[in-house]
Amino acid sequence: MYLLGLNTGVHDASAVLLRDGSLRHFAEQERISRRKHAVFQSPREAAEACLAAEGIGLDQVSAIAVGWDLPSTALGGSRRFTPEGMRRWLFPDAPAGSLPPLRWIPHHLAHAASAYYPSGFDNAAALVLDGAGETQATSLYRAGPAGLELLREWPITESLGFYYGLAAEWTGLDRHFGAGKLMGLAAYGRLREGLRLGRAADGYEITACPDDPSAGDGAAQAVGMDVPESFVKAVRAEFSAVYPYQTREGEDAISYADFAASVQDGLTEAILGLAELAHRETGASDLVVAGGVAMNCSAMGELVRRGPFERVFVPPVPTDAGVALGAALVVAAEHEPFAPTTIDHAYWSDPIDPAAALTAVTDAGLAFRELAPTALAARAAAAIAHGKIVGWARGRAEIGQRALGARSIVADPRDRRNLERLNRLKGREMWRPVAPSVAAERIGELIEGEPGHPARFMLSAMTVRPDMRHRVPAITHVDGSARPQLVDRATNPLYWQLIEEFRLLTGVPAVVNTSFNLADEPIVHTAGDAVATFVRSGLDLLVLGDLLVAREAADLEP
Repeated sequence: MYLLGLNTGVHDASAVLLRDGSLRHFAEQERISRRKHAVFQSPREAAEACLAAEGIGLDQVSAIAVGWDLPSTALGGSRRFTPEGMRRWLFPDAPAGSLPPLRWIPHHLAHAASAYYPSGFDNAAALVLDGAGETQATSLYRAGPAGLELLREWPITESLGFYYGLAAEWTGLDRHFGAGKLMGLAAYGRLREGLRLGRAADGYEITACPDDPSAGDGAAQAVGMDVPESFVKAVRAEFSAVYPYQTREGEDAISYADFAASVQDGLTEAILGLAELAHRETGASDLVVAGGVAMNCSAMGELVRRGPFERVFVPPVPTDAGVALGAALVVAAEHEPFAPTTIDHAYWSDPIDPAAALTAVTDAGLAFRELAPTALAARAAAAIAHGKIVGWARGRAEIGQRALGARSIVADPRDRRNLERLNRLKGREMWRPVAPSVAAERIGELIEGEPGHPARFMLSAMTVRPDMRHRVPAITHVDGSARPQLVDRATNPLYWQLIEEFRLLTGVPAVVNTSFNLADEPIVHTAGDAVATFVRSGLDLLVLGDLLVAREAADLEP
């Protein structure tokens, strides 16, 4: 039985295709449309990509599951959310009445399912940490063979995601998509008193907010990415009592580092408080986490190290794009056979097409050489060891916001100047860190402690060993941390081979890995995307499928 899962929210539109619960293909609309976060976009092209990858038509899909319960909200009267409206929005060329049955899955349930079923855990607590679902911002579930049982939820006026977004805006960053920058800035600051956000006996406490009639219309707030006005006023009043007392307008963001550190500490403590509550209420030894706040790798790292759970799983797409997977899994769990995929890698999207790669390189007038995979890894590693920055685009694309060795830019972590070079190349702020990809079996040579499963997807910040910091300054953040990706030989053998070849040359079992994109663009997806970005950037070399690509033939020589 085929099921198509969709996220049709205002941002991060996506689609997945399941067969008997097994994940076949995952497509994010932004990668295809080239509009970052696919704001206000239909997941039409993503859905078409899923069907094309499996070689089936819409008539072979048993149902379409959507990761929002939109008909039950004030937006349910929109024609878009009727079966006929959805057909026109998603598949305008399909005959009227041909759309498979629609299933509307509550947003937080879809998030929880996207983390629980792929985790491989039998029983677990599930935390959803979000900006907002239909009417809630945080949810706690008990997860097991019988499904997902909602235990508690917190309203939108207690939203960790909205709070953190408003904090990003206070520092002059984007309210909706600036959270990652705020997290990077936090490491430069020191904790100051004055913010209410933090741990509490009932999970967490957050800014007191007077009742707001508009807050009751949860889905309208969430889908429109609007925050209840009373919440905004209360949070800003709290921020104004903490240094530097006013929202940033002109000065450098580094002046707000103490503020960022205080917000980050409050968020971490709030999540630890929720984890303790989840442990008490479920008695589970395992925890799964989803929702946009789970992208905060600093907090997830602390959760792995200091939380009460033996194991923590965060999927590679904890953001709203992931509810396409979760919604489909909720429906799949109702049927037999149900064999959900345990997700231990992120490579579920489109591959680099060899013919398209050759055409893109030739049309751009670039020099290239086709090499055997092992020779390709060796040549790229040697180039990196000699100071070159290399674009790496091979195999099926990774899903989620982290590049994980399928659409990555790689460099030498031993040279601190590479941090500046990469930030300039990508149009990023100079205070933002870059991350390492590390051979999984050698993680202890670089990182202190047990990184936990989230490190497979670069979702857990860890401490760089003091004796290694001077050797890998490009990936060591100002607080001594790094956000490693554990690279498994079984799931990405050639990327692992690249790291191994680099280790044999340098003694360091890691390379710098940042996403293959420029400022305000999605990660590259196709061969054409990779070539276009290479041409416009300061990259020295490009690995594209089995091609080694350069601007001049002389640059291809060893």
